[in-house]
Amino acid sequence: MDPVKITIDGKEVVTTKGKTVIQAADDVGIPIPRYCYHPKLSIAGNCRMCMVEIEKMPKLQIACNTQVAEGMSVVTQSPKVLAVRKAVLEFLLINHPVDCPICDQAGECWLQDYYMQHDRQASRFDVGKVHDRKREIFGPNVVFDGERCIKCTRCVRFCQEITKTDELTVINRGDHSTIALFDDAMLDNPLSANVVDICPVGALTDRDFRFKVRVWYLDKTPSICPGCSTGCNISVEAYQNRIARFKPRINEAVNSHWICDEGRYCFHDLAGGERLTTPLIRQEGGLVPATWDKALQAVYSSLASSQPLAGILSGRNTNEEAFLFAKLVRRLAADHALEVFYQERELTEVQKILMSPDRSPNFRGAREMGVGSAGGFDALMQKLIAGNFSSAYLVGEDLLASTAEPDQLRAALQKLSFLVVQDTRVTETTKLAHVVLPATHFGEKEGTYTNRKGRVQRLNAALIAPEGALQDSEIFARLLDLAGETHGYSTPAEIFAAVAREIPAYAKLDYDLIGAQGIELRSGGGGAS
Repeated sequence: MDPVKITIDGKEVVTTKGKTVIQAADDVGIPIPRYCYHPKLSIAGNCRMCMVEIEKMPKLQIACNTQVAEGMSVVTQSPKVLAVRKAVLEFLLINHPVDCPICDQAGECWLQDYYMQHDRQASRFDVGKVHDRKREIFGPNVVFDGERCIKCTRCVRFCQEITKTDELTVINRGDHSTIALFDDAMLDNPLSANVVDICPVGALTDRDFRFKVRVWYLDKTPSICPGCSTGCNISVEAYQNRIARFKPRINEAVNSHWICDEGRYCFHDLAGGERLTTPLIRQEGGLVPATWDKALQAVYSSLASSQPLAGILSGRNTNEEAFLFAKLVRRLAADHALEVFYQERELTEVQKILMSPDRSPNFRGAREMGVGSAGGFDALMQKLIAGNFSSAYLVGEDLLASTAEPDQLRAALQKLSFLVVQDTRVTETTKLAHVVLPATHFGEKEGTYTNRKGRVQRLNAALIAPEGALQDSEIFARLLDLAGETHGYSTPAEIFAAVAREIPAYAKLDYDLIGAQGIELRSGGGGAS
């Protein structure tokens, strides 16, 4: 790439030929306001908010569509530039309803932010505002408020260029122009809610999040989507210890700027339901509460004496948990079968942009940790239904709700000498268990996932687990202690260090160096990408 030297606000910047001024400024952390520009969409150049002054050019230029040139001198904060920004904002606010107190975008609205930075004046217009449609349902996840829209066309370009589904367009002219659905169209493509993320104002809002909580009350934690094995980077945003929404985090090696709708809303199912907070042991009257010591002792002694043992681990369990689970099952039973829960589905072309056929976010990682037997998950399930096992240890999955043969599976589970179910909530499967162990879900744990392409990424705890529930890794570690396994690690970082020592593909990886963007596995060992 050809290097190009330019100056931005008196600072010398070395960039590359073909880049625009706004890209060069972004690379060195010099902010240039923008509405219509998005790095993953085509240049529209219609908002005029990014105008800058360039030496030897008589007129201001839009930074989003002006390519850098050797020796170019750019000024982003001159009186002339600031006056234009003020005028642009005044123009955009002519017909805006200024309903910030009831707008979901308040607190992360670029119209608010830029107004406070560059305008801060009362409207000079005393004529009536032009009204547009309000609360128009665009699709199952998106609602449109036309009076807030600034016609940046980001949403239109997203549907044209990213999903290529073309649901949206601009109709009418002048101050009556507006975003609209094509006739008989519905904004329901598998990535539809991304238009809410890229809308710089409050015109497009999320129907699921609408009116739930003000964004400045949200606690935001970087993490990984638990919806499938793509491993999209997300921000888990919580209020009062409950997940309020997922938002995508930028990672060009995984999901770019986007997240699919299935992943965005999967937390409702995964974090919902009646939580388990006390170990349960089956007695004559049914499942009754027990202490952790009594429950774990029952699990250890019964599984060790009831072989062969089937161990099934959720694909949402971390690498660290899978590593301990594999050690535990092998320690408990010489005759055993181990598998990671696996379900596959057919995907449309739009779904393939982000979604994986595999619904388990850490299937690859768990298999690499040793949770796997000959034949795969389906073969193990058939053996379980056929009655080939005396006991089973099921972690994090409601098998009865996910199998095509629930009646046969129910009968097989009821015939087992001993069944342990470790889960976060009451399910049809937990109701059959001899011992139920209350655990934590993805939003309450720390650790790593390995996505389908071999990228190791950090999962971070966004919520506080309910009192009485234990981390899966702690449960496995305590059972290993009962089995006489001396390990000397308890935290995810310590377990990962053991993984790096014992699993060849993870050699040389360091837990702290995984960072916010992850580390790519390499053949013959790991290394930072």
